[in-house]
Formats: sequence, C-alpha cells, structure tokens
Amino acid sequence: MQHKTKFLSLLLTAIIFACAEKQNEELNNRYILKGSLDGIENQTWIYLSFENKVTDSTQISENKFEFTGELNHPKLFNLYTKYPQNSTSIWLDTGLTTFEAKNEKFREAKIIGSKSQTESEQLRSAVKDYRKHRDSLTQIAISTIYNDSIKKIANEALKVIYASHLEIETDFVKKNPKSYVSVWFVDHYSTTLGRTKTQELFNALDDSLKQSSYGERITHYLNINVNPKIGDSYVNFSMTNNKGELINLSDYNGKLLLLDFWASWCGPCKEEYPALKEAYAKFHDKGFEIVSISQDQNREDWINAIETNGLNWVNLWDASGNNADPYLIYDINGIPDNFLIDKNGIIVARDLRGKELISTIKKNL
Repeated sequence: MQHKTKFLSLLLTAIIFACAEKQNEELNNRYILKGSLDGIENQTWIYLSFENKVTDSTQISENKFEFTGELNHPKLFNLYTKYPQNSTSIWLDTGLTTFEAKNEKFREAKIIGSKSQTESEQLRSAVKDYRKHRDSLTQIAISTIYNDSIKKIANEALKVIYASHLEIETDFVKKNPKSYVSVWFVDHYSTTLGRTKTQELFNALDDSLKQSSYGERITHYLNINVNPKIGDSYVNFSMTNNKGELINLSDYNGKLLLLDFWASWCGPCKEEYPALKEAYAKFHDKGFEIVSISQDQNREDWINAIETNGLNWVNLWDASGNNADPYLIYDINGIPDNFLIDKNGIIVARDLRGKELISTIKKNL
C-alpha cells in the first residue's frame, strides 16, 4: 500500500509539473501591446492586423489601449484607426511592447520592447534618404503634368534609387542572419530579388529563421519559381474563378492566351482596361482568351471590380494576393504585367500595353 501511495504521489507531481511547464510555455508565447495616445478621441476603434487580416480590435479608453495574443515567433503587424494618418507597421515579439503616439503621427511613434522593431527602425533609418528621393521621382513619373521625356528620366533615376535601396537592405540581411526582419525582407521581396539572390540570402540565414512562417514561404517560392522567359513554354497552375470553380491554365491549350496580372486598386491596371476590353471584343471569337490573376486579398473588392468594369473574361483569385502561386511561378514583382502565350504554349511577348497589345495579338492569331 505504501509503494502504491508513493507511486500516485510521484504521478501527481509529474502531472502538476507538466501542466505548469505547459502554462509557462503559453505565457512565454504571449505578446502584450500597450498603447498610450495623445489627441485621439476616446471610444475610437483601433485595429491590429497581420497580412491584411484583422486579428484584434478594441476601443481607445482614457487615451489607452491594449492587445494581447500568442506568437510562435516575432511578426510584422499593422496598427491603425479608420483615419489613414493613424496607421503604421509594428513588430511584435513575445512579452511587453509599448506604443506612444500623437494623433496623425503614428509613423513617428515611440515603440519600446520589441527587438525586431528596433532592428526594423535601424534599417528604415539607413534607407530614409533613398525613400524621399523615390517618392519625389515617383510623383514625377506618374504625373500628367510632365511630358514623356521627363517621365523617362524620372523612371531611369528611379531604377538607380531602387538598386541602391535594395543593396542596403540585402547588406542588412547578410549582417543580421538571426534577425526576423531579415527573413521577412527575403520573403517579402523574393520576386524582386529573383530566385538566385533569394536562394543566396536564404542560405545565409540562421536555421531557426528558416523554420519560421516567413522561412517556409521562401522555401515554397524557391520550390515553385520558374520565371519563364519569352521563347519558353508556359507553366501550368490551378486557381478558382469568381464562380468558385477550379480552373487550370492548361484548360486553354490551343488558344492564343493573355495571362494578365492585376488588382482592383492598381491605377496603371485600370488604364489598361480599355485595351483589354477592345482585344477581347475583337479577338475572342477568333480563338483569343484572357486569364486574369488578381492580386487583391479582399474577394469583394475583386468581384466588384470585375462587375463594375465589365471585365468579362476568365478571372482567377486567391486570398494570398501576390503570394499566390502564379505570382511566385512567374516572378511577378509589379503590376500590371502580362504574358502572351501562343497556341503551341510558347510565351511570345510580355508586358504588352495599349495599342501594342492589340497589334501583337492580331499578329499572333
């Protein structure tokens, strides 16, 4: 009887220890974000989102707010109210992070407690001047005031700015192989970096980061990326259409096919609607088809754009946005973009716009 009692006592102790260990693990995985705000009306709703999906919301009370949740590793969130000026990205780690900001100055907030946030701010500071030049040149490039020659000069200067900007960021990754900011950067810019550079930077990262959600996405990109060129065969994929039906790109073998990448919020994409509609009206009955892949992450925005603008061809969508497989396969790093695929499945042109789109389709039918 004494041995049985001793055994039960040891068993109970082991169970209590295991429960305590599990509770400590859960506490260790929790984040707490405490905010102190100046000049924002009480009862205003404030939102915390991760990759464009709201994860939590609360109302500001006595100029303060608080969010809590669980993290398996540091992640980049967005914090915002309904007013655009009150919006900023924020890195959250396990433990306490504090946020202090004035109304309309969220991007100047004082954020303490997150190592990844500190690293992110260091990187942001390093590219601050480049961002200012980029923003100024972008305004010239998209303006209707300046002529084409000035816009061309602005676009060429932008290429230099982007290259310098990217060099600073990739250097940060190399110097900080254990930073979650580094693995996020490689994930976020994989299609901009391209397969070779992405692989190089990924190989240099600490193994723990490769197992993170960001690292897993990089691995997925490296596994499926093809980046086909003009003269190569197209690469097949499957996605659902606006009726919920699964569509394969190969369903349109034997047709002249325009594989189009766009989004409802994209201004330059909207400028191409007239040419796309003209091409479809003129050539659809002659064996031409358009398959458009939306970068929208909100299904309602996508459906509304299709119906409002009369985009009555094949429309495919995935909630992953620019992380959807077609974007990774074809290495899309900006929209609008497109591939013209002939009846034999060979890519014959890319990034066609306006009149050039119409004439190239006519030439290949």
